[in-house]
Amino acid sequence: MRHLACVAGGAAVLLALSSPRAQEPEPAAEEPAAAGARPADPQGAQGPGGELTGEAEGAGELDARPDAPERPRPPQEKQARASQPPVAPAPVAPAAARGEPIEPGFRERARFSLGPLELRPIALLALQAAPYVGDDALSQAGDSAEQPGFRLRRVRAGLYGDVAGLVRFAISTELAGGDNGTARIHEAWGGVTAMRALEVYAGARTVPFSRSAMLGAGEGALTERPLAVRAIAPFTQVGIQAEGHFQDRAFSYHAGVYNAFQRADQFYAGQSESLAPLGNRFEGIAVAGRLATEPLGPLGRALQDVARSPLRVGAGADGFFSNGGARTLYGASADVLVHASGLHALGEVLWTGASPKSVPTQPIAQVTSVSSLALVFEAGYMIVARKLGVSGRVEWIDPNMDVDDEGDNLVLTGGVSYHAYDDLVKAQLDYTHREELGGLSLANDALILQLQLSL
Repeated sequence: MRHLACVAGGAAVLLALSSPRAQEPEPAAEEPAAAGARPADPQGAQGPGGELTGEAEGAGELDARPDAPERPRPPQEKQARASQPPVAPAPVAPAAARGEPIEPGFRERARFSLGPLELRPIALLALQAAPYVGDDALSQAGDSAEQPGFRLRRVRAGLYGDVAGLVRFAISTELAGGDNGTARIHEAWGGVTAMRALEVYAGARTVPFSRSAMLGAGEGALTERPLAVRAIAPFTQVGIQAEGHFQDRAFSYHAGVYNAFQRADQFYAGQSESLAPLGNRFEGIAVAGRLATEPLGPLGRALQDVARSPLRVGAGADGFFSNGGARTLYGASADVLVHASGLHALGEVLWTGASPKSVPTQPIAQVTSVSSLALVFEAGYMIVARKLGVSGRVEWIDPNMDVDDEGDNLVLTGGVSYHAYDDLVKAQLDYTHREELGGLSLANDALILQLQLSL
């Protein structure tokens, strides 16, 4: 019996030594990625926005997925791991690798969930200082300032929301509107977005006209949009809009019906952004549409090529017709934007017409039909990706093609921009020279410094 016990004991020892539990465990397999997870677009989503513009499209990308739970491990693997000596902690990864907020793509991570509802904050603060302003500068003529000093250019706050990818909405307020600083609604819309090919929105939203107008207010290379765009584009209006995007924006369309647009008698004062508190009281109906393509891939959120991306090209054409109670308004524009290794180049042509009604519903000074034409070209380069860029812009504007006067302008703007924390904070310094092509030359140049926080 003792001999048999010794044999059995030896066999048990040999069996234990040959067992996988006694051998060095193999490295654990890499944890599976979260379902549907994908790297964030380094430039974020592009949007309309009046201020998605940038803005509305940016709201449409709230599609984060929860982290995957840890893969269950078999009892043998757990026991082997427990028998190993403690491993020294790995070096701390860079913030970008850890997915911390203030890194490229932070806007896509700055959100919180309440069940199927995901919310993302809207915040835009722009403070301008004007060290130099010409003596003839006038705000009604589109100048950024009339005297040297300071200005709260934009103060906006609100929320974008997404309900399980089926419904999206945005509500934001402009807290620095007008000279008296009264608060007003900037955008308020909701939409059904179950199909990327057909999204339907209703409320106060940016009219699909002009790439520069649809760009978010805080996403430009210079402190202001082109003067021609501010004078011609209808920007935010109340109505119903449909849009669709195919093959990663290789083709996109927008079409909408709105309350008719209203514009000021002074061309450079632009069009009113009516939120129709009394409904369609004095106006008729307007329609607008846009076709666009980005055949080499999405251009991203900002006008500048902040990430120094590969070659990207975007082109679009659009138009509107507004049968207003005081004027009939109509317009068309076309644009091309190129991004390539830090370079951006934008070209736009804008045309608009206005004809007064024989019996206007509101008093106006216009007595005859007027056609206006404008050309815009802008180019710039990111010297340091996501940090430092320079830009220049040329505008030729003819507010009345039948008359040569001081309103015919050549506007030259050049500037430098410094970006911090992936555009969370941006400083811009611009100088604008405005030359009157007919009549009296005015002293209306300006030097503008802008500090901006955008979320």
